Amino acid sequence: MSPKEMNWQAFQKHLRYTDEELATFKADPKRAAAAQRMFSPAIMDKFLIIEVEESHGCSCGLKPGDRLVFKNLSMLDTTRSTANWCAHAMGPVPLIATVAQDRFSSGLEINDMVYDHFSCGDVGPMRHGWGQIVMKAFVTDNPDK
Repeated sequence: MSPKEMNWQAFQKHLRYTDEELATFKADPKRAAAAQRMFSPAIMDKFLIIEVEESHGCSCGLKPGDRLVFKNLSMLDTTRSTANWCAHAMGPVPLIATVAQDRFSSGLEINDMVYDHFSCGDVGPMRHGWGQIVMKAFVTDNPDK
């Protein structure tokens, strides 16, 4: 999508930007280019998945296969996500979403991100904590698989 094809009025309305804010945003070549990808039809098919791969002693009961599903790489889809997530498991999620969005808006393969595994903030019982889970992040066009 070229800058001329971008519907900047719809973008402005969606984000509730003033004219001054929109002008400032558009004057930044990186953000203007990213907006064209982040507000394109292509992102509608992208789902960021955060999936538990390992779990030991999780007091919330998270287990392998439990997942958070984010449509458009950032909006939590509560109908597809496992309920009862621990707050300590969610700490790294915004950073992972930012990496996924950055790779997408840069035209890079999202699933080639180097840092796709992470853990919750708990260190487990052998290190003065309770439990620990390890999660993997990936992007798919079909979150129900």
